Amino acid sequence: MNLLIWMLMIACSLAVSSASAVTTSGIKDEVSSQTEAAEEARWLVAQGNWGTVSYNKPDDPMKPLSTIASYADVDARIFFYLMGGHSFEACLTLSEAELKPFTNYAGAACGNEGKVDVEDPRCAKLSISGIISPCKNKEDCDVGKSALFDRHPEMKEWPSDHNFMVYELTAINDIWMIYNYGGGSSMTLKEFKHAEPKHHPKSDDISEVDIEFGKLYDFPIPHWDKKVERARWVVGKGLWSTISTISVRLGGSSWGNIRSTVDGVSLQSSTGKPIFYLPLPDPTNIDVLQNQNISLQFSEASLAERLDDKGNSCGGMDAMDPLCARVMISGIAKKVTCPEHLKLGQKAFKERHPLAPWLWKGGAHTGGDYYTIEPQKIMLLDYYGGPTLVDVQKYLDWKVPELSLVEE
Repeated sequence: MNLLIWMLMIACSLAVSSASAVTTSGIKDEVSSQTEAAEEARWLVAQGNWGTVSYNKPDDPMKPLSTIASYADVDARIFFYLMGGHSFEACLTLSEAELKPFTNYAGAACGNEGKVDVEDPRCAKLSISGIISPCKNKEDCDVGKSALFDRHPEMKEWPSDHNFMVYELTAINDIWMIYNYGGGSSMTLKEFKHAEPKHHPKSDDISEVDIEFGKLYDFPIPHWDKKVERARWVVGKGLWSTISTISVRLGGSSWGNIRSTVDGVSLQSSTGKPIFYLPLPDPTNIDVLQNQNISLQFSEASLAERLDDKGNSCGGMDAMDPLCARVMISGIAKKVTCPEHLKLGQKAFKERHPLAPWLWKGGAHTGGDYYTIEPQKIMLLDYYGGPTLVDVQKYLDWKVPELSLVEE
């Protein structure tokens, strides 16, 4: 055999072996990444207590609505305790920012050490889409109720005449998660079910941060019967929200995503119309470009001002307790284009989201836009008897009383 031909054959063989090794390594890395994501998703579900449920408006499916729901999980099954008795298509959205330590709430921080912002990719976010329906048999109902009552003892005392029932998130068709740089991605239901709950923190290598949070103005929690003030207080104090959209990716189903928000540097400068940022490749941005109808959901369960003396969120109440206020603003997403408004919004982000410099320096490296919402409907639940429809114009016109402007 010619020596040159023999050498070429050897080279080709080595090249093929090398390419095969690279391909095999790439497949292993991909499988490992998928497994890690599924483990992180199971961990977030297991550690959390409540989330936002997004759903299509029954009489106008091109508009998304949302509510707060407490839940419990058993072997990758997710249960709720709800009134109604009917099934509906929905998306459950969770954020690691909801978890302990609750001291993170004051600085829109996330993680054991509070080193990243709520919107930072390393603060895990999960959206699970499917059908929320009443449990189908006594065995499932018993399993769900036991898990719910164990995680949410308050539920045992909820009025029996309100017809609360055990529901389960079934027919899951999409599980989307982001917990690191590189963008979010979907996993299969099989991957989710077969994974063991395990946390894979991505912020441990961040050096200690020395942040001085902006001074806010003190304003007492408005009484439950002052609906306009209470709604403005919850939104003004809120630092993150679930934004619900009509999903392009899911063919018109409602979908939720976590974003950091600001409504002024303080309650004094708030307008009632929070500002948020959407990177160009973000699924929420893609949805908004097709359909500007959105809803924002805020909960007192995420506010530092509602921590009790023992550090429990919402004064120690369950997130679904009527006295733990929640506000839904539904309306039209609008880009913030006025230079002065952009400047004020970025100033507010700098004061209230010091761990997210991209939010106050013009946005992410991917490009994107700052948005606000033009409210069309505002719902507040902060007391027994069901939610209240808040007058939009009164909500927008409300101003902080002068006597309450006392610096902390």
